[in-house]
Amino acid sequence: MHIIVDIRSEIVHSIITDYASNWVDLWRLRYPDHRVSYIHFRSQECPSNGESVIVSQTNWWRKSKRITTNGNPEIFRCINFSKYPPYDSKIETITHIFDHLDALYPKVEISGLERIFKIQSKNKIGASYKIIVPSLQIGQEAVGLDHIREEKIEIIPYLKFSTEVNHTNILSQFSITEKYFLYDGTYGTESGILYILNGFKQYRDRGWKYILILIGKPTDIEFKNITDQIQKLELTGFVRIVGTLDIENTRSLYKNANGWIYIGAYYAWGPRIELAENYNIPLLISQIPVFQDYFDFSIVIHPNHLSNLWEKMQELENHIPKSSRKIWNEKLMQAYEKIIAERS
Repeated sequence: MHIIVDIRSEIVHSIITDYASNWVDLWRLRYPDHRVSYIHFRSQECPSNGESVIVSQTNWWRKSKRITTNGNPEIFRCINFSKYPPYDSKIETITHIFDHLDALYPKVEISGLERIFKIQSKNKIGASYKIIVPSLQIGQEAVGLDHIREEKIEIIPYLKFSTEVNHTNILSQFSITEKYFLYDGTYGTESGILYILNGFKQYRDRGWKYILILIGKPTDIEFKNITDQIQKLELTGFVRIVGTLDIENTRSLYKNANGWIYIGAYYAWGPRIELAENYNIPLLISQIPVFQDYFDFSIVIHPNHLSNLWEKMQELENHIPKSSRKIWNEKLMQAYEKIIAERS
């Protein structure tokens, strides 16, 4: 069998690429003789555990695309981790849907590319024989918002990451010498980012010393709202926006973090919480269904009741996770194996 892994992204080396590479390592343990190829754009790095298939990033929605050729005896299956529709319609494809942020929290202004993605979303679903979601909540959203038949959906929680990390100078690059909390998420109204800043101000005013690191790229409007709030609360220097990072720098920040915070009403940032758990970072998370598997070993706060958020941050300083999510990669890979075997 020839497994095609779709990791197309505008980010050179994203967390989804790392997640897909982790999936391939686990698959190769089961099927070492299977051939694996990654579909990616020229600007992206290709993981070393598979062959590289570079495809065009220009007018991707218009081009006729083929990987298979007549007379090729290989059995092809595609595992799509990207936000793009299946690349080759001749290949049986399993597609991942990680969230429905754009449908539930639409942006006021969207780019031409985002508009195309919205139009093409039906093709992504229709051309896939199975849809993988990480939780029951996302599965229910897929039925209600995407009108996907329930029998087409499979719930497979996030796989556990490896915790390897290469040394980077990310801490010195941003002059990070203090202990810090980490925020790695979206920056719209769903994220509660302004509430985090307000709570962090109260936390600092009471003499606590951690700083706050923000990963990700807000829109221009979101960035202005955040920086205005930082200045208004006199948090300049105590809150640092590091922007979008490659996976190695992201892992370095996670490895050294003293707390991971997400208190929004909707979570839409893929397996980042799983990366935090793998590095045993204390978690402060919102009481929403998608985080249910993490409640037992995290500090939890309701997204509509945040008046004591500073107290939760104080508690986060001294929190030591006593357990972890009961997930075994072997069982999750068995679920993938069953799905792939359905069409073999």
